Amino acid sequence: MKKLESSNLSLTLLVERVGLWARYLVYVVMSTAFFLGFVTGNIRDFIVLTVVVLLHNTFAHSVFLLKRYSAFSGKLNFFIYLAEATLITHFSGRESSDAYIAFHLLLIGLSAHTRRARTTALATFLCMVAYSGVVVLEWYRIGLALPWGVILFKTLSIGICGWLVAQLMQRFGSIEATVRRQAEDLAASENMLRTILDCAGEPILVFDDQEFITEANDQAAAFLAVAREKLLGNRIRAYLFDDGTLPHKFASLRARGEAQTEEVVVDAHGEERSVDIVYRSFMREGKRYYVALLHDITDRKNLQETTRLANQRLERLNAELRQIDRMKGDFLASISQNLRSPLSAVSGFVEMLLEEELGELNPDQRKALQTCRRGIIRAFKLVDEALDLHRLETKRAQNRSDSAAPAESGSVPPHIMP
Repeated sequence: MKKLESSNLSLTLLVERVGLWARYLVYVVMSTAFFLGFVTGNIRDFIVLTVVVLLHNTFAHSVFLLKRYSAFSGKLNFFIYLAEATLITHFSGRESSDAYIAFHLLLIGLSAHTRRARTTALATFLCMVAYSGVVVLEWYRIGLALPWGVILFKTLSIGICGWLVAQLMQRFGSIEATVRRQAEDLAASENMLRTILDCAGEPILVFDDQEFITEANDQAAAFLAVAREKLLGNRIRAYLFDDGTLPHKFASLRARGEAQTEEVVVDAHGEERSVDIVYRSFMREGKRYYVALLHDITDRKNLQETTRLANQRLERLNAELRQIDRMKGDFLASISQNLRSPLSAVSGFVEMLLEEELGELNPDQRKALQTCRRGIIRAFKLVDEALDLHRLETKRAQNRSDSAAPAESGSVPPHIMP
């Protein structure tokens, strides 16, 4: 709509500039013809015409200087034009003059200032009255040199010209109204699209086939730490970390029209973020554009990295624990082996003594040996229990490691590639 108003103003200024310099040219030509005797008239008419032309040009220069262009569409400007056309017609031969065409030009020039049919009709009526006034004045003074039919034809030609201009202006006005309405609808659609983009929770970028960003929502500007006005016109590749695969990825995107990749985005402050980008292409006015939807996965990637490091540390700890278990098992086996031999020997001697193979025993001696045998049996049981407990713990640890292996391998999601 602003472009339409600017176009109308440009047309008005063009008409006024042409009229300004045309008045200078016509005045110089007619002045020369007057002084050379090619144009009849008296000095009084010439002076009046000179004053009117100078006043009109002064008015036009002041409007251009002050840039108050609305004055060109005012009533004062029209009546000055009307006075000029009337004086030129009167000065150049009255009813016999071909300068009555000036009224036609006035009505045509009026179309640059207004689209109202009523205004054009009123201006047409005033032009016909002005020309008729020149004819009547001449008829009253010295009579007419042309037949009334010719004069009527000239007068009607002014009316027909005004009617045609009014019809054209009505059509142009209808076209302008349609264009204005379409411009308003387009502006409303663009505002709605802008609102939708800004209400989206994720950063969205639109770029052309040369990778220049043409549109971005507020979330994208905040995500990249760049003002939206400065973001537009930059290449999207400027914000992506290039590991040497970007040219291949963009070539694949152009060939397929869509893609999904994981990239590292570098904002204006140099901060790096991992993002999952979904690309989709579309056509507009015969050109291909791409929409990039960015999803920040920095926290997920950090969690994956933390999980990976924790799993590595846990694996090292498990290896150390297994080594400790092996050392403990070896220790218990060594202790068992080293204890069983002497305990077996002691147990054999105690049994021999209790069976009195080495001599008779008094009651106190037998009681003491029986106590010793019970202690030996208890020692054997303690060693066996320690070995059984170690074997049970080893089996449980093995079962836990076997069940934890699939969970650890599935803890890190697979990497998404195009």
